[in-house]
This record gives sequence, structure tokens and C-alpha cells, in this order.
Amino acid sequence: MKRILIGFFALIAGFGVQAQLVNDGATIVVKPGATLFVESNVTNNTGGTISVEGTLEVQGDLTNNATMTTATGSLVKFSGTGNSNLKSNGATIVNLELAKTGAANTLTLTDNGNVTTNLNFTSSGGARIVLGASNLIMSSTSTAISGADANEYVYTNSSGAMQKNYANGALSSSVFKFEVGDATNYSPLTASVTGTASSANLQGSVVNADQPNRASTLPEATSYLTRYWNVDQVGITSYSNSVTGQYITADDVVGTQAKIKGSSYSSPNWSFVGAANNVGTPSVTGTITASTADFTGTDALNKLNLTAYLNGAMPSMGTTMTSDLQNYFGGNMGLLPTTSPYGAPTSSYGSINNPGGVAGAVVDWVKVEVRSTSNPSTILETRSLLLKNNGSIVDPNGNVPYFKESTTPVQVVVQHRNHLGIMSNSIASFTGTTGSYDYSSGLAQAYNAGGDPAQMVLKNGKWTMIGGDVNMDLSCDGLDLSATKLAVANGIFDVYVSTDINMDGSVDGIDLTIAKVSVAAGYYSTLINF
Repeated sequence: MKRILIGFFALIAGFGVQAQLVNDGATIVVKPGATLFVESNVTNNTGGTISVEGTLEVQGDLTNNATMTTATGSLVKFSGTGNSNLKSNGATIVNLELAKTGAANTLTLTDNGNVTTNLNFTSSGGARIVLGASNLIMSSTSTAISGADANEYVYTNSSGAMQKNYANGALSSSVFKFEVGDATNYSPLTASVTGTASSANLQGSVVNADQPNRASTLPEATSYLTRYWNVDQVGITSYSNSVTGQYITADDVVGTQAKIKGSSYSSPNWSFVGAANNVGTPSVTGTITASTADFTGTDALNKLNLTAYLNGAMPSMGTTMTSDLQNYFGGNMGLLPTTSPYGAPTSSYGSINNPGGVAGAVVDWVKVEVRSTSNPSTILETRSLLLKNNGSIVDPNGNVPYFKESTTPVQVVVQHRNHLGIMSNSIASFTGTTGSYDYSSGLAQAYNAGGDPAQMVLKNGKWTMIGGDVNMDLSCDGLDLSATKLAVANGIFDVYVSTDINMDGSVDGIDLTIAKVSVAAGYYSTLINF
């Protein structure tokens, strides 16, 4: 085999090749301390070998179709004023430098690039590494990415990502900064990972757009970023990743910037663990535990799994409420309205009369309010949600609902069109939490302002909301009784009306009996005090 040795020691300035360098089967060795400088392209074809022990500086494209090796301390450098492409063909690069002198010049990867030690941006006019569909892989031994700034970074313009590999073993707050950005903006993501690695890596990229699931699964978020980062890992057990993403105020903020905190989405759930913001940077912080997640910034909403039962919908035996209104005619022809009956803000669920829909077996709509503990007459948020026959309250997507954050304690109210409203005890933490509240587990779960009658009644082992408040004035009284008597006298059936207290599709003696019992007991909601 023909062997060409290009070796220069430190006392020699370098070796220049004015035209492109095409290697069709030779072995080219750049010795330690020497520089092979090529003003145009370098192409290493089948049978060829390029061994870089010193510096290989290229102003055009570097295309490796055969064998290329880089030794400890060696450097592959892209300089000049034009754009360049890099095809590594699986070769690793010990040190990679982007030193373009023109404005906004690029180095585009045409396959995965592997850097084992250092990636250095030294461009005077600003330059970017463009990934396309390829990954830029920083090995487990890589020590630094230096020189990245508002003009010099890794542009994740497609499916490619920056990737950090980890050595096997325990990770204890292992920090790596993904120096990424979009077409015009630098928006890095810093990751601090704990867990145990085994053939592990973490990938990060940024997309300058609204996270596509926010509008459909998190419509409550009225303040948010139109930017998100893909953060995916493999091979890390007990994975926890505290991430901070830097955004661009003028480009990314919708709503109130101070309300935007770190949030992550891993289908079908959002998480607000560790949600925080730093308006001054500006950046958002949060903790990711899902292996595949999108990280962005939204209101630090609260996921709250509420459970409540309606006394009128409870059968004589068992702890599952009836869903007679949903199944009234059969064949998706029930009586439940597709739009909630409580006025603004309304909600809609087109499949409400189909037990096979995403919300499953539905009893009825309920109104849920978040109120201030310091002044329960202050309603912070109102939502129309769906009550399932197992007592769960879900949104029209069938998911556990989210509520807006509050920096002070709150109480949660559940109201129904013919049952007395109930209010929770104080919930101290309501900023980016995931919690549950089960009214049915005990009478004391329903707040009592003091001196008011019992706020729930026990049936079949469940504490249930009291039926009979058919006009929703928070009291079971003569008005409710008169309205129910009139409906019974008129023989009302096959309709969705509040006087149908047991929600079986008709107003009859059973509904009148429920109303009479509640009126005789003098039941009223403690909400009447506020």
C-alpha cells in the first residue's frame, strides 16, 4: 500500500494545501505539533486512512468515507468564511473547533458526530453547528464545551439532538449544559442528573414553538413559553434531572412572565415538580423523572385528584353511582348535555352520553371552584368538570384536572345542580403540586364554618353530597320542595332537569321524598356564609 506521511514537528509552522485534498487509498498522518491546512474540501475515500495526531484544519467540507482516527490532544478545526459539512463515518474526534471568521457561518453534520474531549467555539463573526437529522455526541470522557454564546451554538433544526454519554455507575448531580439554540436565538439547557448509569445517555434539543400538547391537555395555562426542549434519556435508573432552560423574553413569553415556571410533559401527563422561574436570566427550572419528556414553561398548575359522591345518584347498595342519565336511551342517546349547565366558563364534552368515551361512565357535570382560605368568598378559579360513577372528577379529556397556582392556601368547592355544595379544608400548598382530596372518606373532609348542619350524609359507607337543593341557592327549603312537587305533578320525564334529584331521567315520588327529608333536616351549605 502506498503510504504518505505528512509529519511536521512543533518548529514547523504548518503545511498548506491550496486546493481540495482527495485521498484515494493512501495513509495520511498529521504528526503531533503539525498542522495540515486545507483551503477547500477534504475527502477520504474507500481504502484511505487519515490519522490526526496534530491539527487538521479545513475551510471546506470534511467527508470521511473510509478510516479516520484522532489521537489524544489532536484537533480538527473548521475555519474560513464559508459553510462546511462534516461526515465522520463513525470516526471520533478528540477536540473539535469551530473557528469561522464570517458572520453566521455553519458546520452541518451529515451523520452523527462524536467528540471525546472538547468542543470549542472560537469564531470571530459567529458560527453554528447545524445538526439536521444527526446527533452531536459528547462522550462520557468529554470535559467541556467552551465559547458558546448568543452567536455560537448548536442549532437543533430537525430531529437531531445534542447527546451526552455517561460512564457506567452512580451519577450524583452530574451537570451538563446543552449549548443549543434555534435559527436566531441561543437558548441553552442545563441538566443536573442523578441516578445509576448503564450504557446511558441524555439527549437535548430545543424547538422554537408552543409545546404541541399544551393547548389540548393544559388549556388552563394562560401564561407560557412558545419554546420547549426535548429531554430524553436511556440507561439511567432512579433517574432525576433538574433542568434549567434559558428563553428569550421578546420571542417566547405569552401572558405574565412572572407566572411562568418550569413544567414538563410526558404523555399524557404534565409535571410541575421543582417548578421555578428566574425572570432576570430569564430561565425556567423544573425536575424531570420521565425518560422521555418535553420541558417548557407555563403557569405552575396543580394536578388535583378530587373524589366526591352525590347522594341522589347512589343506589340502595354498592359504592358506584348510577349513570342513568348517560345511558337513558342507550346507543349514545343519553340525556346529559354536551355543554356544562353552570354558565361561564363553560366546558364541552361531545361524547358525554357515550360510556366508551375518554371520560368513561359519567354521572353528571359538576362545578369546581378554588377559593382563598383567608377569604373563602374570593373565588380564584371556576371550572366545569365531569363526575364519574366511581366518584372521580375529571376534565373533558378524561384526565385528572389541573388548577392554577396560588401562593397562599386555598379551599376547593364542589357544587352540583341539585345537591348542596361542599368545601374542602384548607390546602396549604397549591403551587405546582400533585395531590388528591377525597370528600367521601369522612364527614370532616367537608369544611364546616361552625354551627352549620352536617355538610354530607353517609350512604353505603361513603360520605355523600346532600340532595335536594334544586335551585342551587345553597339551602334545602320550601322553594326546592315546591319546585319538585310541581315537577312530579306535571309527570316530567325523558328530560335533564334539576328536580330529578336521583338522576334517573324522570321526576317522581323518589325525588320528592329526597327533597322532603333534606328540607325537614334543615340542611344548608356552609358556603352560604361566604
